[in-house]
Amino acid sequence: MSENFNDAGDFSTRVSNVLNNTKDYDVDLQFYLTDSCNLGCNGCYMKSKPMLNRNIIPASDINFYLNEFANVPGFYNTVVFTGGEIFSDSVITLERNAHNVLDRGWHLQLKTNGAWVMQPQLRTSVIRMLDRLEPGRGMLATEEDMRRFLARIPKPVLKMLGRDRVVKLLFKVMPSASLLDLAVSVDDKLHPAESADWFVEIANLISRDRYLRKNINLKSFTVNDSKKFFDDKVLGHPELKIKKVENCPEVDCLKYNVNGMPVESYFGDFVDVDNVPQFKKVSEFVLPSVEGDTAGRLVYCFHPDKTVGLDSCYLESVGRVPYLDAAGKRKPFAQINQEIGQKLIADYKRAKTK
Repeated sequence: MSENFNDAGDFSTRVSNVLNNTKDYDVDLQFYLTDSCNLGCNGCYMKSKPMLNRNIIPASDINFYLNEFANVPGFYNTVVFTGGEIFSDSVITLERNAHNVLDRGWHLQLKTNGAWVMQPQLRTSVIRMLDRLEPGRGMLATEEDMRRFLARIPKPVLKMLGRDRVVKLLFKVMPSASLLDLAVSVDDKLHPAESADWFVEIANLISRDRYLRKNINLKSFTVNDSKKFFDDKVLGHPELKIKKVENCPEVDCLKYNVNGMPVESYFGDFVDVDNVPQFKKVSEFVLPSVEGDTAGRLVYCFHPDKTVGLDSCYLESVGRVPYLDAAGKRKPFAQINQEIGQKLIADYKRAKTK
């Protein structure tokens, strides 16, 4: 969400208006569980690599902030676990954290590079973990579908009936889907070309397992520069028996069936975050709404260095502040939100004077 500000005062007002009215936005929660990764990919904005120290977010911190965000106005009950590589750390710990989200009836997305599928021992551990997870059922296949559907309802009608009431009514009549996503990165620009082979193997594995295909929404994410690579290596793969390819241009997504199982693949431009001016990163901290049914999205990102910030349109957390106080105690959401706002304003002023 690009905006022009005449001065730091305008930006300060904007920050206050947004962070003091989270109810007007879709609020999501993202945990970068670890800064360690089994790969050392070019262009990784997290700068993750195999030899990096395994800093992790403790399960107790995750539990605390799940409880905090349950009471945040606008929270969309959506949590993302990413890294680093989430399966480079203890699978048992990841499973406990996943249960903590799913047992609340929330939507969980697990982001991975997929390389684990080629490591027999780790593959067995991951599949056993996925088998033991028991995701609930949510209306429609994705949160994007929900937002698009609500966007079609006239705003006066939605306001009169109430969003929560409409959602409950829709839940009774619309088809449901699992609340667990497995999202895999597939491209030959930022990741090894083998990433396509890993995704094909994962798609085959999940689609041929009766339990997994019912309980996992398989997704992929690819940079636009790798679209031809994706078409050749995935969509053109003979083993996947791909059918019913549907293009969704409004979100740059392909929907199709792999061995009869629905799969979604998303595409987006590569962002070289190192070459984006800092004031642009800081000022664009509200992510665009999928279909304009809210003012935008606020994604709070927790990092393994014990900081928290807001995702920006350039894939890099901004306004990052420690989520522990000087005594090592976890700060409540209200304090974190206030400090993020102060940090955004200070960083914007600093960047504009350079």
